[in-house]
Amino acid sequence: MSGGIGRKRILIGLAVLLLLIPQQLLAGRPKIDAAAAVLIDAQTGKVLWQAEGDRVVPASGMTQLMTEWLVLDAVRGGRMDWEDTVRVGGEDKHGVKQVSQPLEQENRGGIFFRPDDKIPLNELFMGVAVSSSAQAERALARYAGGTETSFAWMMNEKARRIGMSASTQFVPRSSAKTWSSASKPEADKERGSWTTAKDAAILCQELIDAHPEVLRMSSVTQTEIRSRGIYLMNKNAMLPEFAGPYAYRGMDGLKAYGSEEEGYSLAGTAQRNGQRLIVVIMGAKSREKSFQDAGRLLDYGYARSGSFAERATSWLRLV
Repeated sequence: MSGGIGRKRILIGLAVLLLLIPQQLLAGRPKIDAAAAVLIDAQTGKVLWQAEGDRVVPASGMTQLMTEWLVLDAVRGGRMDWEDTVRVGGEDKHGVKQVSQPLEQENRGGIFFRPDDKIPLNELFMGVAVSSSAQAERALARYAGGTETSFAWMMNEKARRIGMSASTQFVPRSSAKTWSSASKPEADKERGSWTTAKDAAILCQELIDAHPEVLRMSSVTQTEIRSRGIYLMNKNAMLPEFAGPYAYRGMDGLKAYGSEEEGYSLAGTAQRNGQRLIVVIMGAKSREKSFQDAGRLLDYGYARSGSFAERATSWLRLV
């Protein structure tokens, strides 16, 4: 009898300890090696952790998320259809003459386009959502906006409406100049698209609220581009279906992107036991480091505010 009572007391003591230790040990700052990072609660928008959250950094991946949002808006509103055929070169559906962009190295973007290609809208969309194809993004922008310049105006208008700050600015992808995260955009407003980690988190939160289907679309491990006879792999190695070293339980979107010039970034979200967190890592030194940093921040968030089981397992991953 006394032995059973003793074991119960030990278990109760351990339970109390696990509840209290994370609040004290995790009060410090997780080690994040990136230009900027933010962790928020997706339901409340509360910032759970940040580092350089207001720092202005390159935003090519955020441009792609905004492109997805405007296309989803147009499809829902009946202005576009998933079966629409989008001409990459020549005249788009608005009669605007377009010149195909130079072919890019598609290990960074997904699809090889020719000037005479005609690609279904849904395939172009998945090329952006899954593989971050810059060429697919440009084709969608021209189709939805008539020109890339007018589409950029649409993106900036949407950014203001959802509460992104004046620090965020989108410019046409093809006319944007490459710049590094060490650059100061105030010195040259024509260098490209830029945003802050806080604004990026707002974009993710509002996009999920407006179009929750984007999570299903951005979390598939691969997608088929039937018109080209190819499959594209998802660049987000944190998806649990990959079962690799960076897989994170509950991760179900949104985008991994970047380059050596801009740095590597991730705008991701995970849900466990009904609690959804959004993590933004911007300007990491490698794609792998962006995944590692995102995993640390998600563990931090669940260790502080998750269920008892999530607190315990997340804390053990951190210590």
